[in-house]
Amino acid sequence: MNKWIIEFVLYAVYMVFGAAWATTGAVMPQIMADFNIDVSHAALMSNVILWAKILGAFCTSILTAQLGAKKSYLLGCVLTGLSIFIPWTNNFDLLLVIRFMGGLGGAICLVSLVPTVARLFNNKTASALNSLNCTSNIIGTIIALTLAGSLSVYFGGWRNLLAVYGVITLVLGVVWLIFFTDEEVAVTTASNDGSTDKLRIMKDAIFNRVVWGMIAQYVGAMIMMIFMFTFLPLYYAKYAHLPPESHAHLSGTVNQVGIMLGAIVGPFFKARGYHYKNWLFSTSIVMAITTFIMLFATNDILILVCSFLTGFVFATWFAFIFSIPKEMLKGANTQTVTYTMSTFWVCTFVIATANSQLIGWSIDATGSFTMGFIWVFALMVVSPIVALLVFPKKSVAHA
Repeated sequence: MNKWIIEFVLYAVYMVFGAAWATTGAVMPQIMADFNIDVSHAALMSNVILWAKILGAFCTSILTAQLGAKKSYLLGCVLTGLSIFIPWTNNFDLLLVIRFMGGLGGAICLVSLVPTVARLFNNKTASALNSLNCTSNIIGTIIALTLAGSLSVYFGGWRNLLAVYGVITLVLGVVWLIFFTDEEVAVTTASNDGSTDKLRIMKDAIFNRVVWGMIAQYVGAMIMMIFMFTFLPLYYAKYAHLPPESHAHLSGTVNQVGIMLGAIVGPFFKARGYHYKNWLFSTSIVMAITTFIMLFATNDILILVCSFLTGFVFATWFAFIFSIPKEMLKGANTQTVTYTMSTFWVCTFVIATANSQLIGWSIDATGSFTMGFIWVFALMVVSPIVALLVFPKKSVAHA
C-alpha cells in the first residue's frame, strides 16, 4: 500500500510544481506591469527555474548517494515550498532567487521520479507509471493556463497563488516523510565497492550513446512545450491581434490535454512491441508537420487541432523514452538509472533554457514572434534527425 501512496506523492508534487511554473506564463502581463519589466526579463520567472533545474538535476544523484532518497526528496519539497515567502517579496531579484530555489527542488523531485518507480514496480507497471507521471506536469500546466487568472483573483493576487502551491508541496513532503522507507541507501552501499564504482557508473551514464540519443530526441519537443506555456499566452494577449471571437488562445490548453491523453495511450503502443527508434522518429515527422501548422496557421480550427495532435503524439514518447534506462542499459540498478536521468535532465535543461532565453530576446529585438516560431520549428526538425544518428543500432540495443 505504501508504494501507491509514494506514487501519489510523486505525481502530486510535480503536478503542483508544474502549475506554479506555468502560472508565470499565464500571468506574465501582470508580472510585467507590477515590476515594469520587458518580455525577456519577465521570462526569467520561468527560465530561472530551468537554470535551477540544470543544477538540481546534476546534484540529485550526489544528494541521493549522500543523504538517501528519503531526505533528498524531502529537501526538494522544502525548496519548492519556499514560494510561501513570495507574498512578502517586492524585489524582483529576490523573487528570482525564490523561484531559483523552487527550481532546484523541482529538479530533485523530477529526477527522482523514474528511479523511484523503477525501484518499487516491475517493468510493465513502471513503464505505464512513467508515462502516467509525465501527465502530472501537464495537469498542473492545464490548471495554470485555464484557472491561473481566476485563482489569482480568488487568493488575492498571483503572489498568494504561488504561495498556496508552496503550502501544498510542504504538506506532500510531510506525507513522503511518513510513508517512504529509505531502503535505497542500504541496497546501494551493499552493491558497490565505494567511490570508484560510483565514478564508473557516472562515467557510463555520461558517455552512453543511449543517453545522448534520449537527449537529442527529447530536447526539440521540450523547447516547443516550454514555448507553449511560457510565450504563447503573451503572444495571444498582446501580439496576435486576434478578433474577439477567436479561440486560438486555447491552443496551449488544448495542447496540454493532448499530452495528457497521449500519455495514457502511449503504454498500449509500447506493449505492441514497436522499437523505440522507429516509434520516436516516425512520430517526430508527424509532430514537425503539426507544429508548423500550429505556429503559422491563421485558422482557429487548424491551430487547435494541430496543437492537440502535437501534444498527443509527443506524449506517446513517455512510455518509450523513460523506460530506456532500465530496459536498455546493461546491469541497470536504481543508482544507474538515477545517474542516467540526472545526465539526461541536466543536458536537456541546458539546451532548453538557452534556447528559451534566445526566443525571449528575439521577441524584444524584433517586436514579433516570427523568428521564435521559425526557431522552434527548426529545432523540432533537427532534433530527431540527430537522435537517429546518435542512438545505437538495433543490433546493439533491442527493446
